[in-house]
Amino acid sequence: MKKIILACLITGLSTTANAFSGSELLAQCKNFVQILDGGKPVLEETLQAGLCGGYVLGVQEGFNASSELTDIAAKDKGIPSATEKYWDIPADVVSEKIVQIVVRYLEKNPDMQNQPAVLSVINALRQTYPAR
Repeated sequence: MKKIILACLITGLSTTANAFSGSELLAQCKNFVQILDGGKPVLEETLQAGLCGGYVLGVQEGFNASSELTDIAAKDKGIPSATEKYWDIPADVVSEKIVQIVVRYLEKNPDMQNQPAVLSVINALRQTYPAR
């Protein structure tokens, strides 16, 4: 179990060195939304849209996994978990909706476009679906 948690932490630390900004994420995600709206993208826009969807959903799933791993580690040690849920996304919310939420958040909060993209995803999900 300790090896899994350590691997997750190392992966997380190595990816922050290559972090990109909210404005870069917004540009990619606008391609995603354009495709959802029936636009006919060129290959580059399709690739950018895929990067957006993968990134946003990866952050969401990564934080969920982190919370669950912390709970498991705490149970293994017989101590109460120190984490809480980051957000509470209803089961019927589809992936496309999550990306659209992040786009709206970045458009309404242009100051976040200069911050690491991960912060925009976290803030958008926490504001839209606060943990109960």
